[in-house]
Amino acid sequence: MSEPVIIIKLPPPPTSNNLFANKPGGGRFTSKRYKAWQRTAGWELQSQRQGCIGGPWEIDIALPRGLTGDVDGYIKPVLDLLVRHRVVDDDRFCRRLSVAKSVTVGDVIITLKQAT
Repeated sequence: MSEPVIIIKLPPPPTSNNLFANKPGGGRFTSKRYKAWQRTAGWELQSQRQGCIGGPWEIDIALPRGLTGDVDGYIKPVLDLLVRHRVVDDDRFCRRLSVAKSVTVGDVIITLKQAT
């Protein structure tokens, strides 16, 4: 019996370099761009809600080909959103991660499954 697969489409996140900004005089805060993406992507995620995975899991992230940043900069916001919306328990349970720029334009396509 095969494990269930969860496929989610989300708008591209800002890169990790644009998630937080520095306060004058010290400290950091969540950037407006990241907050806006969290809100939009969160609603998208909820509307597609296909379940959750407890324990160890694997993920494939297909980024749209037009993104210009380094692929690793798009991972953190995606994983944090999945944890925040309880699609996965915690990103420390990620056993395999694959990320690539795909041939599609537009959405980030996330494929999740239970780790074997």
